[in-house]
Amino acid sequence: QMNQEFKKLFGNCTPTLPLKDSGNIVCGNATRLDWQKVCPKNDGDEIYILGNPPYLGYSLQTTEQKNEIESLFSSVTNRFKELDYISCWFYKGTTYIKEFNSKMALVTTNSINQGEQVSMLWPVIFLNNIEINFAYKSFKWSNNAKSNAGVTVSIIGLRNKNAQVKYLFQNDLKKEVKNINAYLIESENIIIEGRTKPLSKLSKMVLGSMAKDDGNLFLNQEEKEILLNEYPESSKYIKKTLGSDELIKGIDKWCLWIEDKDLENARKISIINDRFEKVSLFRAKSKALSTSEYAKYPNRFKQRTHKNTNSVIVPRVSSERRKYIPTDFLSNDIVVKDSAYAIYDADLVTFSVITSYIHMVWMKTFAGRLETRYRYSSALVYNTFPFPKITQSQKEKIEELVNIILDERDKEYLKTLAELYDPNKMPEGLKKAHENLDLYIESIYRDKPFSSDEERLEYLFKLYEKMIKEEKQK
Repeated sequence: QMNQEFKKLFGNCTPTLPLKDSGNIVCGNATRLDWQKVCPKNDGDEIYILGNPPYLGYSLQTTEQKNEIESLFSSVTNRFKELDYISCWFYKGTTYIKEFNSKMALVTTNSINQGEQVSMLWPVIFLNNIEINFAYKSFKWSNNAKSNAGVTVSIIGLRNKNAQVKYLFQNDLKKEVKNINAYLIESENIIIEGRTKPLSKLSKMVLGSMAKDDGNLFLNQEEKEILLNEYPESSKYIKKTLGSDELIKGIDKWCLWIEDKDLENARKISIINDRFEKVSLFRAKSKALSTSEYAKYPNRFKQRTHKNTNSVIVPRVSSERRKYIPTDFLSNDIVVKDSAYAIYDADLVTFSVITSYIHMVWMKTFAGRLETRYRYSSALVYNTFPFPKITQSQKEKIEELVNIILDERDKEYLKTLAELYDPNKMPEGLKKAHENLDLYIESIYRDKPFSSDEERLEYLFKLYEKMIKEEKQK
């Protein structure tokens, strides 16, 4: 029946019946098999490999799968333990087509072209004199199966380096390009490595304070009210706290923040003392020595980065649907939890950079993923982001535009950031204020407006490369 349909469309069809011997099917573990034995390479052959390998992030892999990754990569890199399972097929395919008239193309989850995966996998591939000759950029791929996967994938073609043309595909557009880098961008083969301090003149970003307390140092609204009703003097030990969820969804949460000098008096409050005992017990059971030793300091957060200054809070995880990362200014008495980042002593310029669309474009390229949501990284996103030096007049203009954004937020004070930054519900005044800031921020980079995200990224890559060279020269 399908042959008849084929004939209607193409005018000809080779009969498939009666069946004949053809091809060669090999069943086995592709990471362990010798591909040369499955498909021998003979002089004059032209070989194509096409596939859709299985995907598993490193946290979901079995012990056997982790061993397979180690057996393939341990001899060429020491950064293999957090590689996605699909990396095995890219490496096996690369070594198979190397120095032969062969090409390969794989459907793959887009994770290997984002975040830390890039610096782990692609240098190993490029060292084999292999290049990306075409790529379909990220798109949602679903099927009609009962359990619809609905994953975000790319299609990447690899070949031995040569002078033939390369193509980038996105949606219905096909573009001839000079080079395709590991982020599937038309640019040189630059690998963005995580940094410990910002490349640009921006304030330092740190991870929020980590409690390691089994929840015993935190209070919800009801628990806070009970504590204050029974022990009004405990108010000096309570601080408001915010992580990603609390910030975005407007959830009220509090924590016990007690200095060592106040520990003795705090223990006189039975509710607090009971919580301290639970913290000590929880930490003492930890297999991590650094945590178990902290059982003797039940009043302290395990890692304290809080500073008694105003701060900007940046969520570590946020929705991929939003055009902007929901960030906010906090007063000096609010503790940022480790589910978010904090920038202390931050000014309006730093806030403007993080909340700008051009920074969002950079973030979407280099941040990791939690399911489909963005997982922000201070090392890979914030510290690597190239932002030009600005003049005093530019600084003042940015401050003016940021204040308009904050004023527009204040007009909608009953709404949460999740509601304000919902792409379908964003208030027009706030949207316009952000667009005006975006236009001005991007005019600092260059006079001509950017026409696409690809153009923004290409420009940022070049600026990043320039700033890195200048840094090395200094």
